[in-house]
Amino acid sequence: MYNVTKWMKDVAIASKDGLNEAAVDTHVEALDALSTGYRSMTPTQFQEVMTTAHFSYYFADALSREFLADYNYKMGSWPAYVFTDRAPDFRDVKRFRMSEPNTLYRRGEKGEAEADYIDDSEIEYGVYEWSRQMDFSWRTILNDDLAKIRETPARMANAASRWLNGYVSALYDNATTQATLAALGAPWAGTGRLTAANLAIGINAMMQRTDAQNNPIEWSRIHLVIPPILQIQAASILQDLLNYGGAGGNVLGQFLSGSDVHTDPYITTAGANIPWYLFADVSEARAVTLVRLQGVDGPAVMKKTGDIQMLTGSMPPAMLMGSFATGDIEFMVEDIVGAWDDASYVGVTDFRAMYYSSGTTP
Repeated sequence: MYNVTKWMKDVAIASKDGLNEAAVDTHVEALDALSTGYRSMTPTQFQEVMTTAHFSYYFADALSREFLADYNYKMGSWPAYVFTDRAPDFRDVKRFRMSEPNTLYRRGEKGEAEADYIDDSEIEYGVYEWSRQMDFSWRTILNDDLAKIRETPARMANAASRWLNGYVSALYDNATTQATLAALGAPWAGTGRLTAANLAIGINAMMQRTDAQNNPIEWSRIHLVIPPILQIQAASILQDLLNYGGAGGNVLGQFLSGSDVHTDPYITTAGANIPWYLFADVSEARAVTLVRLQGVDGPAVMKKTGDIQMLTGSMPPAMLMGSFATGDIEFMVEDIVGAWDDASYVGVTDFRAMYYSSGTTP
């Protein structure tokens, strides 16, 4: 009989699989016993031969493959302070504002009332298609034993939601808008970092808003919008009763509640520049406007219909999902939104309804 024992020992030593010679001898003896007397071997002896140690590569690949949990991503709460408008089609929509009549003047006896006038203004904006496509071969879907690739449609929808958060943030948090508001000076913009005193300055600035005829505007609710780095600071301002107002405590809660503080994870911060914003409530003014195509309330994910028709035989369902020509399975995500694109204000449709601080000075 061929010397199995010698051959197995030579192979094991040559492979340098990490076993010392004594361990090799133990395994080889067991294999030799299996080759010559397996009919009389006890279950204990057989178990000694066939252990998971002989299949380390196979079991490491088959039993230790998993995907780590996905990250939780920050999402903005912009619907609370950004107005969502609707467009019936892809043509621009127009939105008008009518000015108020002017003040009264004293009329002398038998004198005529002085003629007055009103004026109108308009802005235009429309929607655009925003999309992304992804395709896989049907073999990839078939090999997806952990079902991760089949999560692609849901992941594409989540990616579209993150994109929209960044898109809305850029409508007001951009260098052009900031420069325009800063050029208007107080009470439209400031430079103070977020402190209780500077927040009070910002709220007072909002209270000084007037229309084109200098009529005072009343805001019943104001929203504070901050980057994530200011969350602790904002909580401290609103909760620490001794942080502002002296012995009387913090009175800012009368003008700004905790539910009116919103985090925008896409606000750009750089070094000492940590911007923050104040917005009037959308029920009172449209500081920033996002326009959607009517009937499209959010991103949609779709799949191209497969064009394979079986005539005889059978194929895996994954193949029938794809293209006859290439076997590709195609997914697409699309959203239809837009905004004002003004040269000075970008997406800010009513500058009277917001306040900007660059956050560069104490």
